[in-house]
Amino acid sequence: MRGKSQNKRSLWVVIALLMLQLASGQDYAGSGSGDPYYEQEYQQDNLYHDYAARQQEKAAGGAVAGAGPVWQWAAGGGVAGWFLGSAWHCRRQKKKLETKFKADQKALYQQYYEDVYSLQVQNAELIQALEQMGVKIKQ
Repeated sequence: MRGKSQNKRSLWVVIALLMLQLASGQDYAGSGSGDPYYEQEYQQDNLYHDYAARQQEKAAGGAVAGAGPVWQWAAGGGVAGWFLGSAWHCRRQKKKLETKFKADQKALYQQYYEDVYSLQVQNAELIQALEQMGVKIKQ
């Protein structure tokens, strides 16, 4: 029993050492290997430089102050108006559909009652005709 356990443990140790060796042997692209994908993906960005240039431009009066917020307010108002308008139109459409549905339902019930009434009249006439012929009908 002890031999199997020791074999499993040594197998795991060998696997762990192999994994460590493979991981440490990897050549990262940042180590100066001249990998073009690394250089494209991780080029030095100049985010701060762009920010500083924009701040200097604003300070010099190159950008119109408040132009951004006016555009944002207009776009926000357009979106809000679109949502409110859609809610208003949906409410109107809902009312129209409800009145149409009620009218259709009323017409359907009216037709049903008329059909039931005509069947009752027809049954009464048939019973009367059978009674005239002398046939007794249980009700």
